[in-house]
Amino acid sequence: MKNVYLIQTSDVYGPNKFLPLAVAYQWCYGKNEDCVLKDTLIEKDDPETYAKNMEDPHYVLISSYVWNWEYNKQLAEAIKEHHPLALIITGGPQIDKKDPDFFKKYPMFDIVVHGEGEDAVKAILERDAYFDDIPHVQTPTHMPKPAVRRRNLKDIPSPILEGFYEPIMAKYPDDTLWQVTWESLRGCPYHCAFCDIGDSYWNKLTLFDMERCKAEIEWMGKNRIEYVSVCDSNWGLLDRDIELTQCVLDTKEKYGYPMWFDATWAKNNVDRNFEIALMNKNAPVNIFKGVTFAMQSFNDPTLSASERFNINDDQVAEYLTKYKAEDIPTYSELIWPMPEETYDSLIDNVQRLIDLGQDSYLMIHPLVITYNATMGSKSYQDKWGMDVKNIPLDTFYLGEEDIDNYILEYTDAVYSTRTASWNDVLKGFMFSWVAILMYYYGWGHYLAKYLAAQGIKETRFFEDLRQWIVDNPDTLLHKEYMETQQHHDDTYHNEKLWGRKVRGPDDIYWEYKGASSVIMHDNILKLENELVKFLLDMKYVPEWKAKDVVKLNLAMCRSKDLEYPIKVKTQSDVAQQMLGINSGTVIIDHQDKETPDPVLWYQKAYHWDRKSRYWRCSANASDK
Repeated sequence: MKNVYLIQTSDVYGPNKFLPLAVAYQWCYGKNEDCVLKDTLIEKDDPETYAKNMEDPHYVLISSYVWNWEYNKQLAEAIKEHHPLALIITGGPQIDKKDPDFFKKYPMFDIVVHGEGEDAVKAILERDAYFDDIPHVQTPTHMPKPAVRRRNLKDIPSPILEGFYEPIMAKYPDDTLWQVTWESLRGCPYHCAFCDIGDSYWNKLTLFDMERCKAEIEWMGKNRIEYVSVCDSNWGLLDRDIELTQCVLDTKEKYGYPMWFDATWAKNNVDRNFEIALMNKNAPVNIFKGVTFAMQSFNDPTLSASERFNINDDQVAEYLTKYKAEDIPTYSELIWPMPEETYDSLIDNVQRLIDLGQDSYLMIHPLVITYNATMGSKSYQDKWGMDVKNIPLDTFYLGEEDIDNYILEYTDAVYSTRTASWNDVLKGFMFSWVAILMYYYGWGHYLAKYLAAQGIKETRFFEDLRQWIVDNPDTLLHKEYMETQQHHDDTYHNEKLWGRKVRGPDDIYWEYKGASSVIMHDNILKLENELVKFLLDMKYVPEWKAKDVVKLNLAMCRSKDLEYPIKVKTQSDVAQQMLGINSGTVIIDHQDKETPDPVLWYQKAYHWDRKSRYWRCSANASDK
């Protein structure tokens, strides 16, 4: 018998554990009577210890992504040292399908599988030598032809229904929170240059059978799966996604699980997206935290360079209005710095989203490069003047115990372009920090609305505040700004990993806006005084009104230290222009009356539920 080991690891924190999908497919499809599965590794155990304890591995299948590539290389080296005859096979998005020198750079691997790997792995597991004739397989002596897509998925067994996951789950305590990576289809009809799924290889959709999908969802409910990460590129693209959503809702109502269903929403099927979101809102249970409007940019030269075709503005405005009327959280995404984007166009992008009605949440992602995306080619980068640096990958939301023996991962990120120098890029990150912190984490959300009513655009407020922070070194905001800026600068010069700790040893590593929000929550009076001083320095608001405006804004930010509802007295025109309430006394409330452990509260407010606007309170006029 030949011993097989499967490796697909991910970084998680707390009691959460990921159940792997890629290696599960390979084994369930490719296994034969001569092979026995010895272990499936899902956590980053010490490579030397794990390799040493392996029992005569014959085949080792390793699934490689940006978040486990460095670990995989170290583990493969350790396995080769202890088990030199083991055949180590890898594949996945992290492997450049066009690299003829792969084995010179990474001699710890024996075989690479490109594209959908089921048939290739099946053929590999049936032999001990000579793999050059297997389609999709790269060896030290053979570079394969481009991979060809499967025409159907009917013959790929379901790891869920085959019982693949039960032995893995049995090794962990009963209170482990399980996360499943799941797909109902493969492929994407779009060709975005920054996405490796936008490659022409993936442009046709192939579907898994509906009854299979429903049976898998039923299993998730029965087995108390906390979180489902959906691999489909465009949830809501097909009519059947409505039926599948209803199946998830019914399953959660029946079993209490899955708790959350995290999907990447379709770009251009806004009607169906809204129907699905409305189903979720009106159901007895909830599975979605928000609906994505993944715009990435509004700048026409950028959209052209990145082969991106957006939803038109009228549709965005129409549906954001509909979502707001139904109180359904939405969030939007931009990427910075995209080709042909400038600092000014970034500001325009943010203003455009606000003007269209996006006031729930915004994510501005750094532009990272994947090898198999169009942007991954040197010719593309040269054409658009993109300077790419290999930098440490983020460690957001990992805890101290996770970091102690952490093998640092890296990613390629865009440092500058022909339209944005590094100074521009860094300034763009800091503008994003101010804009998101103020508007989408709430610290200046209603203040921005008040100023907009005075004719001061939201992005002018953000940019003026950014400059004021720089010019006022004796402030809390300045300290937070400079620390965040230094983190970005150090990361892009390979001196520090992404992520920031803001409290004691039990704290997690925060994303920067979340980290600053924790600090601001704990220093709310300082923040209040600084925002008042800013308003007065800019002569935006008369002195007799400035404090009321800031105080009311901050009262709308959920506090862990207050019991709701609370009463706030202000001037009637302030309440009217900020909240649409014609009263000098405002009752502020929050749907969550519980105050959990403080550490958990911060994580809920500034991480888990930030997209669903947990920070935001509601307001009504007092009846007295």
